[in-house]
Amino acid sequence: MHEVIVLVQGYVDETSVGKYRAGGTVTLVRGEPNVIIDTGDVWQRHEIVDALAAQGLDPSDIHFVINTHGHADHIGNNNLFPHATFVLDSDLSRHGEYWTHDFVAGRLLIDATDGSAPITVVATPGHTDHDLSVIVTTELGVVAVVGDLFEYEGDEIDNAWQHWSRNAEVQRQSRVEILAMADFIVPGHGNMFRVKAGK
Repeated sequence: MHEVIVLVQGYVDETSVGKYRAGGTVTLVRGEPNVIIDTGDVWQRHEIVDALAAQGLDPSDIHFVINTHGHADHIGNNNLFPHATFVLDSDLSRHGEYWTHDFVAGRLLIDATDGSAPITVVATPGHTDHDLSVIVTTELGVVAVVGDLFEYEGDEIDNAWQHWSRNAEVQRQSRVEILAMADFIVPGHGNMFRVKAGK
């Protein structure tokens, strides 16, 4: 069974009016196969390599890289993983070869080679037009790694998620769908949190 590990916790800090320093959360789904979800900002490169090493892994041990969306603070270290299959929007690629998946027609399933539940990639638009979330069944329960669909725990209190939303109504619906299926959420700029009953 897969394990979800937050390798590098994301952050966002306002540096001056209208300017921010940000790095996306980088998440490892450890198992067969090993998956990285989002690769952070370019400045997080060494932190990612060190965090993988602490798990006894090297970038060459990663089989899939799933980018929740195409913002620079979530794709900055894709080139760390030259042997992986990449998923971004409807595009998949490996070793320079590209193909597409139609998320309107259905979810993308990544089969586990150990016989456990597949890793499921679903379209959850709103923050951008092409957001993806990754659903993983673990011993703890169902974990949804969602990029900036949720900025951080409690973003519904300060409505921070709406500040960055391309389409708030679409994003609100995507959030409702994820809350209905997940026990835990890994947001785009924070640590994993438990979904509260009644959310």
